[in-house]
Amino acid sequence: MNKVSMLAMLLILLLIFAWGASAQTIRPPGGSSSGDGGSSGVGTPIVSKIELVMTVIKNEKQEVSGNLFGGVAGASLRLLDSPIGTYGYLDISAEGSFRYALKNDLPQVQVLGPNDTAQEIFRYQVTTTNNITVDAKLTVYILGNPSVSFDNVEIEFNNGSNEASPIHAGNAAQMGQYMRGQLTTSSDRDWFIFNSLGNEIINLELCPEGSHCKDEKAWVMYVFDADKFASEGNENQSVTLRTYLDRTNETLATAQANHFYLLYDKGFFNNSLIGIIDPCFGDRRTLDIGVGPQPKNYLALITSPLLRSSGLDVQGNAKSDLEGCGSGDTVLERVKASLPDGSKIIEQFIVAYPYSDDQYTLRVTRTGADPFAVLSPSSVTFDSIGRKANVAKMRVNNQLYSVKLEQLNTPISADMLSTFGIESIQQLDEPLTADPYLPTYNPANQIVRYPQVLDTQSGIVYSVEMLYHPESNTLSLLKATPVN
Repeated sequence: MNKVSMLAMLLILLLIFAWGASAQTIRPPGGSSSGDGGSSGVGTPIVSKIELVMTVIKNEKQEVSGNLFGGVAGASLRLLDSPIGTYGYLDISAEGSFRYALKNDLPQVQVLGPNDTAQEIFRYQVTTTNNITVDAKLTVYILGNPSVSFDNVEIEFNNGSNEASPIHAGNAAQMGQYMRGQLTTSSDRDWFIFNSLGNEIINLELCPEGSHCKDEKAWVMYVFDADKFASEGNENQSVTLRTYLDRTNETLATAQANHFYLLYDKGFFNNSLIGIIDPCFGDRRTLDIGVGPQPKNYLALITSPLLRSSGLDVQGNAKSDLEGCGSGDTVLERVKASLPDGSKIIEQFIVAYPYSDDQYTLRVTRTGADPFAVLSPSSVTFDSIGRKANVAKMRVNNQLYSVKLEQLNTPISADMLSTFGIESIQQLDEPLTADPYLPTYNPANQIVRYPQVLDTQSGIVYSVEMLYHPESNTLSLLKATPVN
């Protein structure tokens, strides 16, 4: 996973400075929306434009509805664009009510992956009861989503354990949603972190039945005790590979290899490793972890496996009829050159095999209490009366910020989305560490996840997700799930 350019980094950071949530808004000329979507002045508001924003999700939320008058006293409206969109269609009535329906059978919708976001824009004009014409626009965002529900895609960058993507595990009442990730190179490492309050069994599933990757055996999943893994300090170790003369064992050259499966195979993580799903040895797709009485953090890692020596043919390549990874050593050897005296120069090397850049799926389910119901220093607090939210820490790429948010509107219907604007932001001068409670922005799918949000008035704790819209610098609320 390559690092983004400085320009891309700056563009991503800009989203923080324009934080708000995508919602139905009515903007008075020269002013801003009030908390309830109307003008802060007295009397009937005069508006210069109406902008409505809705979100649909492939295979999950395929219809939205509302009123195109947007809260003004509308007498009539005129649609300026065709009601047949690229991804769905718009039904409207003379009273201004509308329904947008996503058409899942359209090719444009079918190709939308879980990381993809598309949009439809419908432009129209509203004539008010006092005969004023107002330009208006309805924007419908379409989120790609597979046939099963995915919690998120991996959050880049997560190549190191300190960059681990948080996972919110499910329970017996509600199974955990799938996390989707991808190894973009054969040496890629995808780190995840989850936690437990203790006295439970945690189940992890990698490419289970029903998932796209179920018949592929290209991913290894390791689970570590996070504290023991940190104390081992072997994450960045390497193994020396030699080029040597077979007759005398003289070393002619060396190279360093740090593929994680190689380090695992050589015993670098024997103290911290709790369990592993290894496609080189069997077809197991699940792993159960028994947790003791104490709260604990766990790290999960996905990598490719390595070819073993029995899988090599005489030319030093993987056998064409090989099933799995073979057996033997992960440090392979081949003849690099034959010398006139009959001796040979032997080269040691490794091969990631099998390797796939397809996406994998991962799900975590617990039997005990949800640890997100217990407050953490990284939790977000929200005062629903004061309409303020305090984000103590938030991750954007590998930088931490503290953010204060203000709710700008009060939704009056199920399809109207909450809007939050930024009140202040401050960059934090502290290193990034793996934290399952850490709010995180994911540039791969524009989703901002808040694992733990406390409503200080009700005492209810929520897990919250929002979708960032770069073109409008807004965030729309996708989910707010109680966790206590």
